[in-house]
Amino acid sequence: MKQEFTITLNGVEYPVVVEGDTITVNGRPFTVEVADDGTVYVDGIAYEVAVEEKQATVDGTTYEYEVHGLTVTATTAPTPSPSTAGPAAVEAGAGAVLAIMPGKIVRVMVEPGQKVEEGDPVCILEAMKMENELHARKSGTVKAVYVKPGDDVEKDQVLVEIE
Repeated sequence: MKQEFTITLNGVEYPVVVEGDTITVNGRPFTVEVADDGTVYVDGIAYEVAVEEKQATVDGTTYEYEVHGLTVTATTAPTPSPSTAGPAAVEAGAGAVLAIMPGKIVRVMVEPGQKVEEGDPVCILEAMKMENELHARKSGTVKAVYVKPGDDVEKDQVLVEIE
């Protein structure tokens, strides 16, 4: 899965691409990991990070930020294994909405039988102390919802299926 968006940090815009544990900001790639205690490691250097709605505090310094154009696109449509998809293992087709990274489901905005348009938000995944709105990859009808708020999910796990 790949995320592409723009972040405005203290009034300056930066293009961002997230693929796996690599985050490319303004053309420069960084390897990012988050420890169980919440410490963020960027290229092996530890940072204490706290993120709020419009502010991020990094090692005690607060920055104003806004995120624009957050989209999720699949570079491939992998088939989740039962270990990553849980009891609702399904084949990831064109209408599958996948977890972009490991995290926790905060909100589900659709239910089976509901009509959706491409780009409609379907759920919110919290990861690395940020909420990521995941969108329908095609227009159609929600066939199944495999998660509920509070569920922990793995990267590429099928969350919602649209047909």
